[in-house]
Amino acid sequence: MIYPSSVSRRRGSTLRQGTSLVEAARFLGVDQSTLYMAVQKGQIPTSRSNGRTVISQGALMDYQARTRPLL
Repeated sequence: MIYPSSVSRRRGSTLRQGTSLVEAARFLGVDQSTLYMAVQKGQIPTSRSNGRTVISQGALMDYQARTRPLL
């Protein structure tokens, strides 16, 4: 039997705890250094999951909405 805690540790699992900083930068279309600066300034909340710093999908979408230029 596979328990949820062991499933969430697998790479590529559908139960992922968040998006890596590299993936988040790619999603936002910004340089990794830009994303790291936003994290350091507290503009994007992060958490740790299995020793990795991750960003929740909600935090990523919120940041994108706040920084999107108005047309």
